[in-house]
Amino acid sequence: MTTAIEHPSVLNAAKELEREGFEVVRLAPDEWGKISPDAVRKAVTPETILVSMMRVNNEVGSILPVEAAADAIEEAKAPALLHVDAVQAFGKLPISVRRLRVDLMSMSAHKIHGPKGVGALFLRRGVHIEPLAYGGGQEKDLRPGTESMPLIAGFGAAVNALPDLESELAAMRELNGFCRDKLAALPGVAVNSPEDALPYILNFSAGAVRAETMLHFLSEKGIYVSSGSACSRGRESHVLKAMRLPQERIASALRLSFCRFNTKSEAEIFLRALREGLSRLAAQKG
Repeated sequence: MTTAIEHPSVLNAAKELEREGFEVVRLAPDEWGKISPDAVRKAVTPETILVSMMRVNNEVGSILPVEAAADAIEEAKAPALLHVDAVQAFGKLPISVRRLRVDLMSMSAHKIHGPKGVGALFLRRGVHIEPLAYGGGQEKDLRPGTESMPLIAGFGAAVNALPDLESELAAMRELNGFCRDKLAALPGVAVNSPEDALPYILNFSAGAVRAETMLHFLSEKGIYVSSGSACSRGRESHVLKAMRLPQERIASALRLSFCRFNTKSEAEIFLRALREGLSRLAAQKG
């Protein structure tokens, strides 16, 4: 069991399992990218062997009910392992593998200002998984090959540099809320992230201006946003499609990603540029 809004790294693995003969259940979100805890409980059966669910959606920031998945596995007495993609949550939300009752949890350094190309996998004691490749005995035989010590050290340094989570969350909520209010007041603009989303992510649709057009307009002014996941490579968002948003909103959707180094003055610069882009680009289109 998984959801329809997972990262391609999980969705494509699920497709491969289907090709191998496994049944895969993909839970659909509501119009705000949320997954119902009741749907999770109904989907897990005594035959379920794996549940893979992200903690935070990478495009709209919705927080998924991992706790409900753990409850469902226990209630169904299923032999399932619970894997959580915590890439967007790690270092931004308080996470306890014991409280969440997860068996596996994946994390990545580049989402907390660490180097690209290095991540971590939590594996609960007693859980055994087959390696994808065989070779040396590195990393408990799970991933053979000489470890990249500079990348690992960089990941460790990024973890050590993490600020206090609660105070940082409060600051991000304030910055996100400021942008959300200003965006909602712009004609034709619609906010796609739910109110209780992780405040580091804010997804919105830029009216009649296509995402790629607005993205290039903003980048020329030194403002860098994204049109969905970095792994989507120009394709329309599968997350927004699963949320059943109108096609115009999907085609014009952009994602703001905040970090602890962003300021309100930078947000104001972005908003001024967006207003200019909405005016100029819509006029050109007309």
